[in-house]
Amino acid sequence: MLTRQTPSDWRRGYALHRRRTRLDSYGETVRYYDMETPDLEVADGEADGICWQEARAWQTGGKLSGGSAVEPQGETADNVVQGAYFGALELYPFDRFVIDGQVYELRTVQQWLGYRLLQLQRLF
Repeated sequence: MLTRQTPSDWRRGYALHRRRTRLDSYGETVRYYDMETPDLEVADGEADGICWQEARAWQTGGKLSGGSAVEPQGETADNVVQGAYFGALELYPFDRFVIDGQVYELRTVQQWLGYRLLQLQRLF
C-alpha cells in the first residue's frame, strides 16, 4: 500500500543489474551479476526513479527492523527499504540495485493499481 506520494523530482535514481547465467568450469549453469556494467541507469528525479516509502510488514507491529526512517537531518535508509515504482520496466526478485553506492537486492514485487511496491534488502 502506498503510504505517501512524492513528486517526480524527488524520486531516487539507481543502477539496475540483472541476474545472468553462465557455465562454470564443470559445465554447470551458475548465476552471476555483471556489477561493472549496469543493465539500466536512472538518474535522480527521473520518472522511472523509486519513490521511497516507510518499510512496513504485515505483522501486528507493522514495522520492519532496520527499515528507512525520517530523521531531523532527512530521510535515511538502512538494511531494508521499500519504494513505489511507477515505471513499465519488468523487475524480478534477486535483481540488484546500486543506490548511493550501496548494493540492494530486490526481494519482493507487489503489484498495486498504478504502481509496484518494491522491497529491497541491502547486501553487505
